[in-house]
Amino acid sequence: MIGCTTLMPALVALLMPALQEPRLDSGTPPPAEQRCYDVLHYDLALDVDPAKHSISGTLLMRARVLEKSDSILLDLDDRLTVSAVTRGKAPLAFTREPGRIRVRGIKELQSPGADFELVVAYSGIPREAPNAPWDGGFTWKKTASGAPWIATTCQGEGADIWWPCKDQPDDEPDSMDIAIRVPEPLVVASNGRLVDVQKDERGARTYHWHVSTPINAYSVAIDIAPYDKIEGELTSSAGERFPVVYYVLPENLEQGKRLFEEIKLDLAFFESTCGPYPFRADKYGVVETPHLGMEQQTITAYGNRYRGNPWGAQQGFDFLLHHEMAHEWWGLLVTARNWNDFWIHEGIGTYMQALYAEKLKGPAAYRQVMSEQRRSIANNGALAPRDPHSSGEMYTSEIWKDSPGGDIYTKGSWVMHSLRWLLGDECFFRVLRRFAYPDPALEQVTDGRACRFATTDELLAIAEKESGVRLGWFWEIYLRQAKLPKLSSSVVGDELRLTWETPGELPFPMPVELRIGEKTQRVEMRDGRANVPLHGAKEFVLDPDERVLRDSASPRGPRAK
Repeated sequence: MIGCTTLMPALVALLMPALQEPRLDSGTPPPAEQRCYDVLHYDLALDVDPAKHSISGTLLMRARVLEKSDSILLDLDDRLTVSAVTRGKAPLAFTREPGRIRVRGIKELQSPGADFELVVAYSGIPREAPNAPWDGGFTWKKTASGAPWIATTCQGEGADIWWPCKDQPDDEPDSMDIAIRVPEPLVVASNGRLVDVQKDERGARTYHWHVSTPINAYSVAIDIAPYDKIEGELTSSAGERFPVVYYVLPENLEQGKRLFEEIKLDLAFFESTCGPYPFRADKYGVVETPHLGMEQQTITAYGNRYRGNPWGAQQGFDFLLHHEMAHEWWGLLVTARNWNDFWIHEGIGTYMQALYAEKLKGPAAYRQVMSEQRRSIANNGALAPRDPHSSGEMYTSEIWKDSPGGDIYTKGSWVMHSLRWLLGDECFFRVLRRFAYPDPALEQVTDGRACRFATTDELLAIAEKESGVRLGWFWEIYLRQAKLPKLSSSVVGDELRLTWETPGELPFPMPVELRIGEKTQRVEMRDGRANVPLHGAKEFVLDPDERVLRDSASPRGPRAK
């Protein structure tokens, strides 16, 4: 999510006032009237009026009954007015409840396994984003030429702030159609593949997009401006050619051409590291936005203004573009079943920037990125609590409450960094790829079957299967509780004695690197302890390259003479 990526302290401090405002919340526990059905398809058709900052249109939902119920609930912001709910030409009874629409009279609800359709007609002035993308809604801006420049962002708040849906992370439609009507000469960039553009006699154009694979409701997006397009094709590592497009503001066309070349390089890196681009049946797209950025399936929002990395070391690539692209794998291909596993999206996505820095500029650049990330880890709560949490609880309350942190980003990244040290590169990169595609055969499919919901425990099972090593202790320390382990050391005679101190005396047989003179060795600590002969050495350095996430008070050395 949410373009904040490495969350450098200066950026966080800038944003904190906006994050103090009350916020809407996605992924609250679903009531029975939502658990009773599974969404199969959405068809969203909207008129967007830039002058009035208003929208009007319809949402068709096709769904399957899972459990008997007398009614269903859809989520929709109270700012928006529902004029009718229909099935074919017949009206359905509905009532508004806070943030929801209750619909009755659907006879199929008594027959699990049956499919049903309904259409919601609605309109109004949608929530304007107070601070997109962190506090989302519609953004109504102007380009340098004075043209409308419009974007939607809604990960934390949920897609229901602008269209009716089942706002739960674990129910994606199998496919979706999006038809957006805007005045000429505006262009609509959205998810999926562009089917057609219809002009009408009133000086408007309707852009019809079709998403052929499952899609997270929060990543459905519309971006509107008088865009130019830069287009090309890439050959995937799986063999297919797929379209790549950048929707760029006309005044930034030359910069956009340079960014387009970077887009292709970034895609090649992700394919080689994580597996084939998952949505190649539709496209890979990027769109220039008036906010910083956001993952939007097949249409990444980019608003970094071609600055590379303005909050950290320059590593030869645009970190915002790279981070949001990472979410095509971590967040959109692999989706957290509930927001308590939000770190899967943000932590793995953030770690990919360190890996890319290493690829481009070597180990020193990798260590520099990890060092920058380490400074923003707050340890305010468990990174992956076992019980369900809403997006706000994970992103705002738990992670941000005491200090500017970003644990789902940077602590998650450091978990991956430490796992790499534990497993070694060959095993780690095999595990990383299987996190994305547990079955290698799924790397070859383009029909959406590779998309899945994942949990922290599922990733543990994959890592154990691929490595042949029991890793529950690692998951328990780093993901299921907040406090970090501390490495204590003492010298007794000519022997260095090392001990891991852990909360609740949890087991932690984490190896550590030790440098004595010019020699560096890996010290195994199978029961959380180790004794190492110093052979008369006067100085040593523990964990010299900072490979292990641990309490910052843990000693590194050198030993006092």
